[in-house]
Amino acid sequence: MRIINMKINRNSIIFKLFCILFTLLISIAILVGMWTIKDTNKIMKQEMYRMNNQVLGEIGNNILILLSNVETIMDDIVVNNKLIETLSIPKENIPKDKKSIKSMNAYVQGLLIDKVFSYSKFNMKPELYVIGKNGLTYSTYSKTKYDVEGIENNQWYKDIINSTDNTVLINTYKDEAGIGPYKYIFKMGRPIKDLITGEVLGVLIIDISEKMLYDRYSESLSDGRDIYIVDGNGKIISSKDKRSIGMHYEDTIDKYRDNNIILKDNIEFMKIKSNINDDGWSIIEELPLKVLREPAIQITRRLLIVLLILIIISIGVSYKLSLWITRPILNIKNRMKEVKAGNLKIEAESECCGDEIVQLEDAFNSMVKKLDYYIDEIKREEQEKRMAELSFLQAQINPHFLYNTLSGIRFLISMNKNEEAEEMVYRFTRLLRALLPKASECITLKEEIDNIKNYVELQKMRYPGAFTFSCDIEEKINDYKVPSFILQPIVENAILYSMEKENNKGIISIVGYRNKDGIRIVVKDNGIGMSEVKIEGVLKREGSVNRVGVINVHERIGLNYGSQYGLNINSIEGKGTKVIFILPS
Repeated sequence: MRIINMKINRNSIIFKLFCILFTLLISIAILVGMWTIKDTNKIMKQEMYRMNNQVLGEIGNNILILLSNVETIMDDIVVNNKLIETLSIPKENIPKDKKSIKSMNAYVQGLLIDKVFSYSKFNMKPELYVIGKNGLTYSTYSKTKYDVEGIENNQWYKDIINSTDNTVLINTYKDEAGIGPYKYIFKMGRPIKDLITGEVLGVLIIDISEKMLYDRYSESLSDGRDIYIVDGNGKIISSKDKRSIGMHYEDTIDKYRDNNIILKDNIEFMKIKSNINDDGWSIIEELPLKVLREPAIQITRRLLIVLLILIIISIGVSYKLSLWITRPILNIKNRMKEVKAGNLKIEAESECCGDEIVQLEDAFNSMVKKLDYYIDEIKREEQEKRMAELSFLQAQINPHFLYNTLSGIRFLISMNKNEEAEEMVYRFTRLLRALLPKASECITLKEEIDNIKNYVELQKMRYPGAFTFSCDIEEKINDYKVPSFILQPIVENAILYSMEKENNKGIISIVGYRNKDGIRIVVKDNGIGMSEVKIEGVLKREGSVNRVGVINVHERIGLNYGSQYGLNINSIEGKGTKVIFILPS
């Protein structure tokens, strides 16, 4: 409920403070969250880049081991004395007989086969060729024969002949005679030289299946990755897509987004390059950005969930903090409401220690105490004023009334109407006795009615036959306490208004009862009545002493019981007046 009220009352200090605290906490949470997400994405990208570089490094090492094994095979062969001796034979001195030729072929071919088998443990089965300048050619298994005169114009042959003992790579190509994954091969060649003179006697060529390279990285081809082995000229030596072998790598790219981001078939890839050896061989990995981003996206989602939780916590913390900070102010506010409702005995209780709120509470308590004191003073003065007015009312039985009453008694005595005179004296003395108590005293309704009856009897003796009087009070309200002398001014007015009406015998009645709203006493006459203007005058202290008495009674009732109680006057000119006393039960 408090939260709802806070949302509705947007001008409240607790709502404003909540907004400030919530904005501050959320701003901090969002800034920290954005920084964390950005930093995490950066770290994840760097970590993925590092891990992929590490994988590429391992692949490169495996390829280096493969190439190193090939180099070792070639090193062992090119320095074989028997092979060098065979290739050193001039072309014209090569034996023509089959036995000699078979002997030479058997040795060289056996040498090549032995080397191949010695490295079979490395899952290598290369095809080896020896091509001598003297026309002699040898191979391991293949029946392919190279004609020196037919290949000497090939660039790869020239590169091998002219190399300084370095291995020359001959780009991968498709071998139409190959089967399945062994269709694609690449060649590596070395010159065979006379160890003494350095004369180039021929070349050693090794055919290696591209599958030997592909197997080194095939297990890393997951999640849409592509890996390429390229030479120093950027030509593809090995790839999952065999159609790209022999192409320049750059020709496989549709577009560059930036230095490391490429576009292929509308899919973005990150290009990661790692060098293999000093000959310019390198590994290029194409990693789909969606794969690269997926861990970062997952972490970002988790961080967003954490941020959402922080926002919810921030709402609670902001609300609790705003309540804690504003509680003393709300305490003062609630005390002010109670003071506004009329409770001046309340004090603001401090929950703080020495801050400005405490000073405000002290000032509030001091103000309430002074206000209570001044109101009590005003009430006391008002009470004194009301007592003076009541005394004035009681004094309405003025000397003229006393004179007329006493004259009436003397007249009755002179007429020897002693019983009537005695009754009049009795009523008169009872009325005087009722006027003696203090004005502040309350008496029972029965006592008040008895006093009025004495007053009415005196008036009847004074104005014989001028009016009739009846009184009907419920017995259960006889003991109800009322301020003393509140009926006399109303009854006196009723008698006077009844007598002012020509050819009219006054009818005065008093009815008392209890209903669900409280006690009601109705004084009714059949006199001249009053207009609305006249009624307003009666309730505004305008006019005669009798009218002052009516408003005085009205205010005394309100002072004793509250402003919702008092007199209600209903009157019709020429027909009479009804005055209702509205009293609490």
